[in-house]
Amino acid sequence: MYNSIIVDYFSKPRHSGDVIDANRELKIGNSVCGDTIFMKIKVTDGRVVNAKYKAYGCATSLATADIFAEYIIGKSLAEIAQLLAHEIDSMLGELEPPQMHCLNILHDLFEQILSEA
Repeated sequence: MYNSIIVDYFSKPRHSGDVIDANRELKIGNSVCGDTIFMKIKVTDGRVVNAKYKAYGCATSLATADIFAEYIIGKSLAEIAQLLAHEIDSMLGELEPPQMHCLNILHDLFEQILSEA
């Protein structure tokens, strides 16, 4: 069963697509389930001005990509770096055990965007 956050973002994705002038690219994959997220991000003066993704996998992983993109747009990399692990954990809401891998995917996305800074 999907929680209301996952249903909302999966049913009405806000940031699916491509960023033509991206200057950052993230790729996250989960070898166990096959989920893959390709994220293109435009950062200007240390601030995320656009982020879009193409994702392949379960509904929760697609929602995860959309939630991540929505969170980072408009934020500086310094603001993103201040985010605490429990704040990231709460972004997806309560997950069922088979969906927990998407929490790892979300943490990996945050780690990747900051490692490329």
